[in-house]
Amino acid sequence: MPRINEEDMREKVTPLLEPGEQVVTMGWASEKGFKYYYVALTDRRLLLVRLSAMNKVKGEESIPLTELEAASVHKGYKYAPLDMKLLSSLAETSLYIRTRDGKKRALRFPLIAGLKNKEVPVQIMETLKLPG
Repeated sequence: MPRINEEDMREKVTPLLEPGEQVVTMGWASEKGFKYYYVALTDRRLLLVRLSAMNKVKGEESIPLTELEAASVHKGYKYAPLDMKLLSSLAETSLYIRTRDGKKRALRFPLIAGLKNKEVPVQIMETLKLPG
């Protein structure tokens, strides 16, 4: 995992914002396999900035807030084997989202020194106020 800090996140996310768009919260997350993202919740959308292993922007995905249908947060990884659930709950928080078209995503926010990364999915969930 590359060195991650708030300054780098802001540097890579800010140019992708629309005029007047405001960031509510953002953090670093991974998805199954080796997919890494800066995840930014704005006042308009959930922005997923795809990163390379060298922390370079590979692309972006934008999910308008109106397209989000459900969200839930779990300490650790919900689908981990039982013996791994306790360990993963100490190291990460996961955000599960579903869009109106039925697509599901599982984003894992690990504990990263110097960042409030594990709090980001909770902030997203509280802001969106979507059913679980």
